[in-house]
Amino acid sequence: MLQRTAFATAALGLALLLSPALHAQKELTNRDIWYSPLFSAEFVGGLASMNDGEHYTALEADEQGPVIKRYAYRSGEVVDVVLRGSELVPAGAKEPVEMDGYSFSGDERMLMIETGSEPLYRYSYFAQHYVFDRGTRSLRPLSDPKGPKQRLATFSPDGSKAAFVRDNDLYVVDLASMKETRVTTDGAWNKVLNGATDWVYEEEFALTQGYAWSPTGNKLLYLRSDESGVREFNMAMYQGRLYPEDQRFKYPKAGEDNSVVSLHVFDIASGRSMRIPHGMEYIPRLGFTANEDVLWFMRMDRLQQTKEICTVDLRQRADPPVPNVVYRETSKTYVEVTDDLHFTADGKGFVLTSERNGWNHIYYVPMGGTPKAITSGNWDVVEVKGIDEKGRRVIFTASRNAPQQQEVWAVELEGRGLRELSPKGGFNNAEFSTGFRFFINTRSTLNTVPVITLHEGSGKLVKTLKDNARLQKTAAEYGLVEREFFSLTTEGGVALNGWMLKPPGFQSSQRYPVFMAQYSGPNSNEVKDSWSGRNHLWYSMLAQKGYVVVCVDGRGTGRRGRDFRHVTYGQLGKYETEDQIGAARWLAKQPWVDAERIGIWGWSYGGYMSSLCITKGADVFKAAIAVAPVTNWRYYDSIYTERYMGLPKDNGEGYDSNSPINHVDKLKGNYLLIHGMGDDNVHFQNAAEMINALVKANKQFDQFSYPDRNHGIYGGTTRMHLYELMTEWLERKL
Repeated sequence: MLQRTAFATAALGLALLLSPALHAQKELTNRDIWYSPLFSAEFVGGLASMNDGEHYTALEADEQGPVIKRYAYRSGEVVDVVLRGSELVPAGAKEPVEMDGYSFSGDERMLMIETGSEPLYRYSYFAQHYVFDRGTRSLRPLSDPKGPKQRLATFSPDGSKAAFVRDNDLYVVDLASMKETRVTTDGAWNKVLNGATDWVYEEEFALTQGYAWSPTGNKLLYLRSDESGVREFNMAMYQGRLYPEDQRFKYPKAGEDNSVVSLHVFDIASGRSMRIPHGMEYIPRLGFTANEDVLWFMRMDRLQQTKEICTVDLRQRADPPVPNVVYRETSKTYVEVTDDLHFTADGKGFVLTSERNGWNHIYYVPMGGTPKAITSGNWDVVEVKGIDEKGRRVIFTASRNAPQQQEVWAVELEGRGLRELSPKGGFNNAEFSTGFRFFINTRSTLNTVPVITLHEGSGKLVKTLKDNARLQKTAAEYGLVEREFFSLTTEGGVALNGWMLKPPGFQSSQRYPVFMAQYSGPNSNEVKDSWSGRNHLWYSMLAQKGYVVVCVDGRGTGRRGRDFRHVTYGQLGKYETEDQIGAARWLAKQPWVDAERIGIWGWSYGGYMSSLCITKGADVFKAAIAVAPVTNWRYYDSIYTERYMGLPKDNGEGYDSNSPINHVDKLKGNYLLIHGMGDDNVHFQNAAEMINALVKANKQFDQFSYPDRNHGIYGGTTRMHLYELMTEWLERKL
C-alpha cells in the first residue's frame, strides 16, 4: 500500500501540551508547523475497553510518569489507577522498564507490557515483553530479557497462556509455570516465517499477526510463509558507519515469485500440528469461529479477482480436513480485503461488506447460504465496527450524507432501523466499548480541530473529553484562512469534488499562482470534511505567501461507488492524470488564476501522479514536486500492483504507458524529485531510474535524497528540513 504520509491527519505527537498562543496574525513558519508542539492536537491515547463495557483505560502521563488510568464510560471520570510506570521494576533491577504499550489478559488479571520497541516495517516491531500481575503487583519477563526480542505477544483468551514469535518461530508460554514451548522449529530470517507475515502481506493486506487463538486457548491457527523463492531487495544504510550496512529483505515485485504460504493448527495439549489445505495463492485473513473446533480463513487467487471464506471443522474424519466454502465473490477487476468480516456469536453466519451491487454495503451471510443486503443505496459503507449481539445491531461508519463526510451508524441485523449515532456533519470515527453500550467519537471538519466526545450507544452525548480549544484558538491567532469546498466538471464531462484555500485578502480582480495538492490512489480521499493537521497549516502558510491551494479527488478515489473507483483498473494513472489536468485547465479559466503558474505536488502515489502531470500535462503545469514516487509499476510490489494492474506479462502496455519514467521526454516545466534512500516501500530505485531517464533525455531537474530515511522521511529535524526545502523551491520555481 503506497503510504499517505504527507497527507496524514494525525498530529506528529499525541497529547502534547500546546504552547501558549502568540500574538494574532503571526506569520506561520515551517519550524512552528513541523518542529514545535505549538499545533499538536490532544487525543485519548492507549484506549482499551474493559470486559464489563462500563469502563475503559487510557495510557497517559502525569507528574509521576506514565500511568494507565481507568475511566467510567457513564461519567468520563477517572475511577482509579490500574498501573503506574514506577511499578514496572523487574526482579533484581533498580529501575523500572519503560512502557511502550500494554494489553490485558482475557480475565484482566494480568497486563502484557511492551518495552524497548524497535520498528521493523510499517506496522511490525520487535520488543521485550513482561507480564504484570495486578493481584501480586509483580513483573515477570515473558521470555529471557537478555535474549532476542519478541514480536506479536498476546495472551490466550482464558489468560492462562501467551504466545509470541521469536527468530521467525512461534512459541507458547504457560503463565503458571512460565514453561516455554516451541511450536515451530524451521524459522529463519529471509527463509521461513511462522506466526508472522512477510513484508508484502504486512504492507498490502495489513496483516502482521499470522496466528490466532481458539476460543478456549487450547489451539493455535498459524501461517507459515516460505520466502526462500522470493528475490531479495537491498538498501545501503549509512547511519554514520565507516562502512554502510547492507539491509536485505524479501520483496516480491510485480510478476515475481511470492512466498509460499501454508496454514496449520497446533494443539497445545498434544503438541501436534496439522496442516490445513487452502488451495489458493493468498490467505489474507484467518481465525476461529465461536466454536473451538471450527476455524475459518479467507483465500484469494493471485489476481485477487476471487475471494472465498472457508470454514474447517476439525472434528471431521478426513485427513487432511476438507475446507467448506461458505462465501464466494468474484470480480472482473478486483475484490477488496478488509477487516469487515464478523461472525455472529451463535456461529450461524457472519456479516461482511461487498461492492457486488455497485456500492460498498453490508451483507449478512448464513453459513453457506445466500447473502442478504443489510444496507443499500447510492452511498458507501466505510468500515464495519462489529455486531452488537444484545441489541442485534451492526455498527459501522459510512459516507451516507456526502462523499466528503463520514458518520457512525447502526442498523438491525435484519436491515431495519438505520440510525445515525454520531454528531451531525463533519468527519466522525468511533471506538466502542465492549458490548457497544458506549463509544468515544472523534469529530472534526474542514476548518475545525478534532473534538473527542463520549456517547451512550444510542448516540446520546455524555461528555466532551478533549475539545482542543487551545489548538483552535492558536490556529485562529495565526490567521489561518478557511478552506472551502467546490465542485467542477472537466472538459471530458467528469464531475469532481475539491477544496480550495485562498490567500488572505483575496481579490477576484487579481491573478494568483495555484498549487495543487493530491494523493489520488485507489479508494483514497483527500477531499474530506476533516481537519488535515499540519498539512493544513503548511497550505495556509503557502496561502499567506500568495498561493491559491487546491485539492481535487479524481476518478479512482473512494466514497463514490464501485464504478468510479474501478475505472482505473489495468491502467493506473491514466484517468487520474486526465482528471488532475482537467481540474488544472478548469482553474486556468478562472479570472483570478495565473494560468502560467499552476503547480502540483504529491507524496508516494501522489508523487507518481505529480510526475505524470508535469510530463503528460507539460503544457498545463509549470512546476511539480514528487516525494517518494513510483516511477515504474514494474518496480512495485506484487500484491498491490497486480490487484490494480494484473500481471506484467499480461498487461505490459498498461504498466508502461502510465509509468512516468517513460514520459520524461515531454518535460518542459520545473521538476523536484525527493526520495528517502532507506525507503523499504517505494524503493529509491524508482528515483534512481527516473534520474537516469531524465539525464538520458537531457532534461534539467532538481533532486534531493535523504539517506537512511524510509518512506515517511521523518525523525528529528528531517520533516522540517523537507518542507523548508519544498517551500523555498516553490517560491523560486512557481
